[in-house]
Amino acid sequence: MARKQIDEHSLGVLEFNAVRVTLGSFAASDLGRDAAASLYPSVDLRWARMRMAETTELRAVLDRGERVPMAGLRDIRAVLKQFGKKETVFEPEQLLEIADTLAASGRLRVFLMNLEPSESRHLCAMGERLGEFTALVDEIGRCVGGDKRVRDSASEKLKEIRRTIGLLSEKIHQRFAEIVASAQLRRALENDKFLMRHGRPVVAVKANYRHALRGTVLDRSNTGATLYVEPDELVEMSNELEDALFEEKKEVGRILWHLTKLVLDQQEAILDSVRMLALVDLTYAKARFSVAYAMTAPEIRSDGALHLRQARHPLLLQWAARQKGCDVRELTDEVVPIDVRLGDDFDLLLVTGPNTGGKTVVLKTIGLLALMAQSGMHIPARAGSSLSVFRQVYADIGDEQSIQQSLSTFSAHMRQVVKILTGTNEGTLVLLDELGAGTDPIEGAVLATSVLDGLMKKGGKVVATSHLGQLKTYAYTTPRAENASVQFDSETLRPTYHLLIGTPGSSNALVIAKRLGMPKAVLEQAETQLDQESDGTSELINQVQATREDAERKRAEAQGVLDETHEARKRVRERLNRVREQERRLRQQADHEIERSMRAVRDLVDRFTAEMQNAPQVWGAKASELAARVAERAAETPLAVRQAQFIETLRRGDSVFVLPFRREGVVDRIHRNRKTLVVFVGNKQIEVPFEDVGRPEPQAGKY
Repeated sequence: MARKQIDEHSLGVLEFNAVRVTLGSFAASDLGRDAAASLYPSVDLRWARMRMAETTELRAVLDRGERVPMAGLRDIRAVLKQFGKKETVFEPEQLLEIADTLAASGRLRVFLMNLEPSESRHLCAMGERLGEFTALVDEIGRCVGGDKRVRDSASEKLKEIRRTIGLLSEKIHQRFAEIVASAQLRRALENDKFLMRHGRPVVAVKANYRHALRGTVLDRSNTGATLYVEPDELVEMSNELEDALFEEKKEVGRILWHLTKLVLDQQEAILDSVRMLALVDLTYAKARFSVAYAMTAPEIRSDGALHLRQARHPLLLQWAARQKGCDVRELTDEVVPIDVRLGDDFDLLLVTGPNTGGKTVVLKTIGLLALMAQSGMHIPARAGSSLSVFRQVYADIGDEQSIQQSLSTFSAHMRQVVKILTGTNEGTLVLLDELGAGTDPIEGAVLATSVLDGLMKKGGKVVATSHLGQLKTYAYTTPRAENASVQFDSETLRPTYHLLIGTPGSSNALVIAKRLGMPKAVLEQAETQLDQESDGTSELINQVQATREDAERKRAEAQGVLDETHEARKRVRERLNRVREQERRLRQQADHEIERSMRAVRDLVDRFTAEMQNAPQVWGAKASELAARVAERAAETPLAVRQAQFIETLRRGDSVFVLPFRREGVVDRIHRNRKTLVVFVGNKQIEVPFEDVGRPEPQAGKY
């Protein structure tokens, strides 16, 4: 799991935990849910790319309609780790849980390793790391039944003991029935039911008839009116039954210890597999999350830049789906997407405009999607989006007022900003909401520009929002800084949430006041005063914004055409790849068919040659000549040629794939005269013919 480095405060304000909870709901077991709950954004580029690749590969499996065998997974870590603290053996129920989980592990191993390696390299590697426990699962299944009892067939001794117990129980019940059926006891009996007290059979006798039945009183009713008497006639048989039950308990204990020892002998391997099962289930949850929210895999960059295309906030999607009572994938216009970039042509994006909520959504979307990508999750954005692995993410968003510390909103924000300034360096993403607010506008703007200067000098990538007009000029005049605004609809008095990069936002205060019914005289006076004090900047901004919106609309149309072209090219490439793959498989199939046919011919000729050994010499010679010619032809088949070339290059220490064992081995010796190899497979040394080895599978990378 990734080392915890991202600022905890930022994880909180960006609501990353809510995403973890949603992710966990898509897991198949508690293993996956626990892994989701402890998932943490990584600052390791390789780790993030590997986890992203796993999610992408499993998403492709789901898109193909394949069913991933996730049933049967249990979290058995506590059972294994706590052994010895209370129990001396695993109980049958625990053994069944262990067996179910290991059986599920085996099914997943087969499924993952049988995926096409060229399409699922990382999933195949995950499958290889799941252990093989078939023998253990079979032994537990042989000894423990679905009723959570040790089976009679677990051992011959147990079978015989239970047969004896059955016979003794039957004899005791028969004799008991004879006793209570006796005419002499009829008046003395409270009832004729077969009862047990302290593990012994007893007869319910009325207290005033105590001497009617010879035996030992083992219990009495609360009132004392009924005595529970063990008849003397049953004592010997009961003793024998008690001895047999004791022997049964001993034998069951021995069998459970046998099974327990088998588990403990492989405890570390089992725990390793369970940890991998948790990762597989977490990846499965990520893939299902991706499908449900129509997500895509972003490119993971290393240059500190990001480019989000039609990105949406996943929690807003979730909220909108609940409001509409539909699936997230059915939503179209309820959550407006944003297009945003940072780090390529500018390092500071300053989003200005009125306080209408749209700017904060932009910040939270950028921050949360960055954290998701660094956790190996897909993001709700269009294909072609990219995000860097940031070494730190800082966010100062929302009302940070602390009543307990008697801090104003401004003071609380400044405390967080000081922390951010101290910790920012190259590779840091900084998200600041309403920078400079909560104090005098002029002082706030001056302080804000100084903070932004400091963050940029330290190499941070910054997205900041503000409603202070003075900051618009700062973004225009500062290198590597850019203005942006969230579109505002003056008719509805609401933000459209479309982000416009390159255009600062205007306050729209007079427009809003007019729409809300401000008296005409007041508005006219305000407009007159504004004209006197204004240098025309606001009007220019509005004109620029209108021009920018028109250009943005045309750019979006052009981008749509370009995307359609890219999609068409992608479909053509995929179709071409499928045709090539089909051609490769057909060629491979044909090669194998030729090889099988040649082997059949060789076997037939070899049998014929052996039978001709006792024939006249001339016929034996002709048969040997025929066998030699067939062997020459067999050596010229495409597979035989490639196999011969491979064998020729082999040296001691090389890896080979041993076909009968379906595992990799390491070459120890090569007997070219015998056409065999001595190979280490695990801890075993075996000798196999040349035709039983092949090239090792491509390595999918280590975890």
